[in-house]
Amino acid sequence: MLLQVKCKARLTRSRPGATFAGAMVAEAIKPAAAPVYELRSFRSHEAVGALVGRARKALVREFDRELEPLGLSTVQALVIVLVAEGHAGTAADICRELAHDPGAITRMIDKLESAALVRRVPRPGDRRATDLELTKEGRRLHGEVKRVQVAVLNRMLRGFSRTEARTLERLLKRLLDNANGEPAP
Repeated sequence: MLLQVKCKARLTRSRPGATFAGAMVAEAIKPAAAPVYELRSFRSHEAVGALVGRARKALVREFDRELEPLGLSTVQALVIVLVAEGHAGTAADICRELAHDPGAITRMIDKLESAALVRRVPRPGDRRATDLELTKEGRRLHGEVKRVQVAVLNRMLRGFSRTEARTLERLLKRLLDNANGEPAP
């Protein structure tokens, strides 16, 4: 820590505007963060993994309850959202996004297709590939699903400030970045 302060002070005196450079050097030499958990005091039920898992289950339970009048499950609604918002255009994309079995996703897309919510469109130039798109009814239903998402999330975040909710989002994104091997910001 002493090295960081000396380095920053030396750079800021040497020329105007060097504070940013000093901060960059100080950040670069910062020691690695200590582990968050220690074996001797670790409590599985209170750890991030357990809390995220339980929060996910609670969200799915609430989404399922709210989506029931629309005739959708949470996973079916997620397929509609992924296709509508351009995050997935094929069954394989959906499998990757949701970490679901390809056979289960195929059957789900079959159901959504028979309900006239999505359609498979042959990809030009590749007869083996099909893309997914929402039908007119699927696009209408996407609007309803978004309303459910907003209502459930606002209910689940009751008592949180907007700043707290954005902080939670940033922290969860960092957790996902770490899981995907992306460098920390």
